[in-house]
Amino acid sequence: MYNRLFEPITIRNLSIPNRFVMPPMGTNYGDSAGFVTQRMIEYYRERAKNRVGLVFIEVTSIAVGGKSIGNEIAIHDDKFIPGLRKLAEAVKQAGARCFIQLHHAGRLAHPEYNDGMQPVAPSPIPARGSAMPREITIEEIEGIIKSFVSGAKRAKEAGFDGIELHFAHNYLISQFLSPLTNKRRDKYGGDLTSRARLLIEITERVREAVGDYPISARFGCEEFIKGGFNIKEAKGVAKMLEEAGVDVLNVTVGYTASHEEGYLNGSPTPAASMALPHGWFVHLTEEIKREVKIPVIAVGRLDDPDIASDIITKGKADLIAIGRGLIADPAYVTKLFDNKIDEIRRCIACRRCLITMFCDFNMRCTVNPEVGREEAYYIKPTKKVKQVLVVGGGPAGMEAARVAALRGHRVMLMEKKSNLGGNLISAAGVTFKRDVNYVTGYLSTAILHAGVDVKLNTTATLEKILATKSDVVILATGSIPIIPDIPGMKLNNVVTAVGVLEGKAKVGDSVIVAGGGEVGCEAAVYLTEKGKKVTIVEMRDTDWSDTEGLAPGMDDDMRRWFIADLLPTLPINVIGKVTFKEITNEGMVVTDREGKNQLVKGNTIVLAAGMKANNSLKVKLVGKVPEIYEVGDCITARKIIDATTEGAQVARLI
Repeated sequence: MYNRLFEPITIRNLSIPNRFVMPPMGTNYGDSAGFVTQRMIEYYRERAKNRVGLVFIEVTSIAVGGKSIGNEIAIHDDKFIPGLRKLAEAVKQAGARCFIQLHHAGRLAHPEYNDGMQPVAPSPIPARGSAMPREITIEEIEGIIKSFVSGAKRAKEAGFDGIELHFAHNYLISQFLSPLTNKRRDKYGGDLTSRARLLIEITERVREAVGDYPISARFGCEEFIKGGFNIKEAKGVAKMLEEAGVDVLNVTVGYTASHEEGYLNGSPTPAASMALPHGWFVHLTEEIKREVKIPVIAVGRLDDPDIASDIITKGKADLIAIGRGLIADPAYVTKLFDNKIDEIRRCIACRRCLITMFCDFNMRCTVNPEVGREEAYYIKPTKKVKQVLVVGGGPAGMEAARVAALRGHRVMLMEKKSNLGGNLISAAGVTFKRDVNYVTGYLSTAILHAGVDVKLNTTATLEKILATKSDVVILATGSIPIIPDIPGMKLNNVVTAVGVLEGKAKVGDSVIVAGGGEVGCEAAVYLTEKGKKVTIVEMRDTDWSDTEGLAPGMDDDMRRWFIADLLPTLPINVIGKVTFKEITNEGMVVTDREGKNQLVKGNTIVLAAGMKANNSLKVKLVGKVPEIYEVGDCITARKIIDATTEGAQVARLI
């Protein structure tokens, strides 16, 4: 069914064994001086050994002052070549072809990462939240061209199979392309030919310097913002790049908009949030494909193999870039080749990888605790087989059970409900978060393959736990809704947001959601989709124009902005800065900002006051079993990434 995805293809003089590409994605796994680390090598090696045809190494700084992330690797000096050579050799020896991306951040070069240097840009226009850049001079532009040429020569010397010129994502060269960031009146500003002059000059000079050597260009074909670079202009630039000597086009979108106001659905990037569908801008890539004869790479949530196969089969693109999908599961391509699709650990597009990386941390993944720790987290067989009981079938419990079983322990998992997933079920309740179901699907399948004895509909009482005679008990009992202590809480018209999002709570036609945090907002959207009349009452002083006041638990600002954009378009009433006073059969009595009581009418009250740890079992077990561990929300209510990470860590300790 997926045979076309495994056909070889040639880029210039280089044969690629299949159509799968790992696109360049920043990791922060280098060191602060710009050198390659062993951690970075292991991260790339793990993906290269799993049948990925072509691996692009991430953003690599071509000049002092051009870094966009703290630990961005560099190629602006010969001293970096030995480390880069080790990286290229590791990827190639593992079986993949390897390109490296040459990069300058322009106005997104943060001074703190660049020895305090002020960033340069085509025009002195700052990105939101970034330092004011100064306008780059003609002399400095020539220096940038020379830096790309020198970087290309070093990449070739280091043994990479090819290079990629980064002309996208609101970094320096794409800042010249965009009318929003290029207001110059010299030969590098004005009409499209002038705005594209720099990237064409770079391409031509690099081609002259490297000779018969593969060159990729990554460029954005649409900014999704009024007055920005668009697909019409992009088709012209694609032809220019082909004529200038580019061998493959790595087509992407956006990013300028994500640094301005007026972005599309909170995520005009290939690293789209789960709110946008798989393959959401392939139609734009297809338009570029029709303009050129060289191969074109498609990207943008393409880890659905059916979508990927359709793209190649119908000629919409020539190669498929699986980015975050390969962060989540390095063995994605191998599993697809071996027809083990149900075993793929799917990316949920939560953007955790970007959040951690751009917050100056090493990149992490919600669903894959091993990412960036490939060597340390290699699953080693246990020296002493133990009887392990895991209590709770949420993400922490399932990950702990999976790893413990793979290490060779005898593992039983008790779950009181009739299905696995825990709070993942409610987390996936609202339509735009449905991909959270991938976590449940993968882990529930993985623990069965690993041989875990799963006991559903089984409440883990003290007697049942002791009867298992377990050497180790891992408590993963999760979190439960906080129930505020206000009059009327026990009336029949009161339900929880968790119950609503799980589809189990019965609600009337007129609903009051008590709490405007993440879960409350999602419950409100869910209920509106069901045709309910919804009012949110919130203690904080907020309204729809105050995005900072909405869903404070969402630490992914793009996803919060999506909520902030979505909610005003829905028939949801919001009453802010109130105190919950009483629940009645007619609705909820609140005290408003003037200190006056008012009845907010509704026939169902949905509680969304947050979650608390469900940790009553540990006290009963102390002294009665040899080893006890707690993982996930039963310690304190947090994120999926905390649950999977702790489950994996504990299973490696026992």
